[in-house]
Formats: sequence, C-alpha cells, structure tokens
Amino acid sequence: MTTLEIHAMGARLVPRHDFRLALRLSIVYVAIFVWMGVYLPYWPVWLAHRGLSPSEVGILLGVSPWTRVIASPPAGRWADRSGQANRLITGLAVLLAAGQWCFAWVEGFGGLLLITVAVGFVIAPIIPLLDGLTIGAEAEGKVSYGPVRLWGSAAFIGASWAGGELLERQGEAIILWLLVGAAAGGAVVSLLLPGGERSAGPPRNETEGPVISDGSSSWSRPFVGFLVVTALLHASHAVLYAFGTQHWRTQGLDESTVGLLWALSVLAEIVLFAIARRMDGWLGPRGLWLLAGGAGVVRWAVLASTASLPWLVVMQVLHAFTYGALHVGAMAYVRRQVPAQERGRATTLYSAVGTGVALGTSLPLAGWLYGELAGGAYWVMAACSGTAVLLTVGLLQADSKPRRP
Repeated sequence: MTTLEIHAMGARLVPRHDFRLALRLSIVYVAIFVWMGVYLPYWPVWLAHRGLSPSEVGILLGVSPWTRVIASPPAGRWADRSGQANRLITGLAVLLAAGQWCFAWVEGFGGLLLITVAVGFVIAPIIPLLDGLTIGAEAEGKVSYGPVRLWGSAAFIGASWAGGELLERQGEAIILWLLVGAAAGGAVVSLLLPGGERSAGPPRNETEGPVISDGSSSWSRPFVGFLVVTALLHASHAVLYAFGTQHWRTQGLDESTVGLLWALSVLAEIVLFAIARRMDGWLGPRGLWLLAGGAGVVRWAVLASTASLPWLVVMQVLHAFTYGALHVGAMAYVRRQVPAQERGRATTLYSAVGTGVALGTSLPLAGWLYGELAGGAYWVMAACSGTAVLLTVGLLQADSKPRRP
C-alpha cells in the first residue's frame, strides 16, 4: 500500500465536521425555542386574558413539569428501538400545533386543563429527543453540541423580545397564534433531521462502562448518580425561576432592568455553549457539575444577601455555570457513557427527572419558602447546590474514556 493510499484511508476513517448537518439541527432548535420563547413569558398572560384566576393559571402551569415524567421516557425508548427519533419529533410538532389551535375553541377551566395536559405530553419529549440526535452526531465527530444548541437560546431571546412587542401592539390574542405558527414551523423544519440509530439488542454489560441499566438491575449506580446530581442542580434554580422577578421588583428594580437581567443570564449561557467542547475537554462531566454546584452555592448565597444591581449583574452571568455547565455536563455524560442505541432513553430520562420531578417538587416548595423567608429562601437553594457538589464527589465514578458510538 502506498503512502498516498494510507493517507486516503485515514481521511475516510476520521470523521469530519458536517456543516450542513449542524445547520439543519440548529434550524430545528431555533424553531422549537421560538415556541418556548413565546410560551414561557406570555402564556400566563393569555390564560389570564381568557378570564382564569391566578390560582387556575398556577394549576395549568404546574402540570407541565409532571407531563415530562410520564411522556418523555416512553418516547425515548420508542425512538431508540425504532431509530426514527426524527419522525417522532415531526409527529409531535404537528400534534403540538394542533393542540395549541384547540385552545382557541375551548371554554372553561376543565377544558383548558385537558388540552394543557395533552399539549404537555406532546412537547415534553421534543427537546430531549433533539438533544439525543445532536449528541449522537457529536459522538460521530460530525457536529459540536454547544455551538448547535446555542442557537436555541438565541432564538429564545429573540422570540421573547418580539413576542413582547407584538403583545403590546396587537393585544393578548396574538399570543396563541404565535404559538400555533411556531409549532407548525417546527414541524416543517423537523423534516430536515437525520434518523437515529436503532437498538440492535439489550444494553451492553457493565464491563464496558456505566450505562442506563446492567445485567443485575434496572438502573446502574453511575446513571442513578447522574440523575440525582443533575436533578439537585436543576432544583436549585426554583426560587429564581418562580420568584426572581417578584423579589427584585420588591427591592425597587423596574421592569426593564429586570428584563435585562434575565436576558443577560441567557447571553451568558450562550457564551458557555459556544465553548462547550473545550469546557468538556478541560473538565469532563463531573468537573462541569462541580463547577455548576460551586457557582450555585455562590450565586444563591449572594442573592439571599443583597439586591444591589452590580451584584445582580455578576450573579446573572453565573447562569452560564449554574445552568450551562450543568446541561453541557449532562450531554457530555450521555455522549461518553451511554451506548448510541440508548441515548434517546437517556436524554428523555434526564429531562423527566431533572426538569420534571425536580422542578415539579421544588417549585411548590419554593412558594412556601419564599412566603416564609422572602429572599432568605435562596439559602435553601445554596444548600441544594452544595449537596450536589458532595454527591458528585462521593457517588459518581470518574470515567474519562469515551464510549464508542
């Protein structure tokens, strides 16, 4: 074999970054996060416009985290077995658009609750399945997860701003149709997605490294540790998510300043996603969770102690670590330690436990804590982050060897 032939063979064996695939994945993230960027800040406004009381709005919003627990894992299992996560995402996006459209024709709290549950079941698996496809492509050397995922965060900021402008000019009714349009757009662009890898058999055994399950139990110890640590890190954000805006307003900040603080946190998250591959290379999943937990201890302790604007700016920048490093570490763990045929299940379980069970339990607790302690509730969040740090050190196995896709 000549030197030229050897080099040619090497070029075929080494995967190259696929710009077109990265672009297609990024477009789908944009479409889905446009929907999220309208839904999260403005859907409560639309519900109130329909005449619902604050307690009824709270109930409708509170059911969403629990739909992730029920709907996401079965969707992940089906995607792994069929190898058709892309088509499942398309079908779910179509159902999401139809479900949102149904809100226009339903009256009364009971009917709105039923549709809310249905829409929750539909939206819950979409982002975890998309994450699974993206980290699968990353494991093959075709894309980098962070630079692809950051376009979702950027779209969230843009949609939130545009939604606010349209709300002011067109009134509350426009919110529903923005969501219908965003969901329909997501269904169309999801046709660009590649297929997944079909499961060819039972999970690999424990000798090849930690996986979701092993031969002796339904859950491997390292994977359980991964779920517990990431759930604690997600739960530590509960007071901020539920009462950050309210607390800052009671401390004298105006609405525009509060809005800029939230935008700053997402911008910081985008910066971390842009360098996610380097962060993973430097620290690995466990190091990223230690960074997230340590930053959380600092962030929540400072927010419990002061509402001074310069300190708030710095603490919002720490969102890059408390959330960004947490999520990048989770995706790196799944890419490294979970076989390709189980990644759909892994990402949906991460979503179900981390943003389903964790936030579904911590958000109501945050309400009680804030009612009793006001800003002091952040001290409990600091303790939650500290517990995650201790568990990361004590429970998770350090395994830096990449797993074959």
